[in-house]
Amino acid sequence: MQPKIQLKPITVDNWKSCAALRIAPDQAGFVPSNLYSIAESQFYPDAISRGIYNEKDQLVGYALWGRDVFTDKWKIFRIMIDQAYQHQGYGKRAMQAILKQISKESNGNEVLICYQSTNQVARSIYTGLGFVEQETDADGKVIALLKQDIS
Repeated sequence: MQPKIQLKPITVDNWKSCAALRIAPDQAGFVPSNLYSIAESQFYPDAISRGIYNEKDQLVGYALWGRDVFTDKWKIFRIMIDQAYQHQGYGKRAMQAILKQISKESNGNEVLICYQSTNQVARSIYTGLGFVEQETDADGKVIALLKQDIS
């Protein structure tokens, strides 16, 4: 059974707690800090910055998505689950909730995501959701695309 989650806006009341979330030490370099991502989200009008909460209303992760300025496709820029809550299904469930929200938007049928080629957990989750790897850049970042059926 998948855990229940909620995606809640980042606000003055929860941004510090979100910034305090941490990935596992062996994941260093896979995603920027949440503080960086929250700050970055303030400069993109289409950015959607959300805390990921579990069924007990505990903050377990962070996600940032919006329109990619280069392709005009929807893109999931960041998703992270705090190290204390990893391997419990929150990442996959959050991805499904984000994809459902994107599917309701104009041009929500194509979604991009990037991740480090060495991040096998992310690769497994994303390919399991239907993302298809398009290319890997010189820095080892994989760009993957999901074509959703939103009919």
